[in-house]
Amino acid sequence: MEGYDLFRCDRPVKMRGAGVLLYVKMELQAVKVEVIGDFPEQVWCKIHVGSGYNLLIGVCYRTPTEQVFGKDNHSKIRDILLEVSNKNFILMGDFNYGNIDWSIGACETGATEECRLFLECLQDEFITQHVTSRTTERSILDLVLTNEPENTNIFKT
Repeated sequence: MEGYDLFRCDRPVKMRGAGVLLYVKMELQAVKVEVIGDFPEQVWCKIHVGSGYNLLIGVCYRTPTEQVFGKDNHSKIRDILLEVSNKNFILMGDFNYGNIDWSIGACETGATEECRLFLECLQDEFITQHVTSRTTERSILDLVLTNEPENTNIFKT
């Protein structure tokens, strides 16, 4: 897209429509950033938004299909959250945890242990989930996560 920088991560497994991408306005002068974790479908950039203030922006996709990347994908997404939780960040994506009632911040009856651990990680690291409306017919799967609970300072320039 004209006027935007493209950051992308293609799925290493040969599957149609796989991977993530992020477009950022060129004027923001975003720089690609590699995070330490080895979560397979993620892409990150950093923008400088003020005196000494950098913002990490990431996009990820956690496939619900264990055959694609294995069972440890759950722990890898938590590792990413632990890594960025002490930085200014926005992480957007489809996390595929459909059994969380975000209005009360609790797992629904029948939620998996992995779902509970994901929610616990967010709470322990003081990470806020900002999406309040369903993103599928019955649940919120697409999330916007930050360490800014009120989201008041995150977009200041």
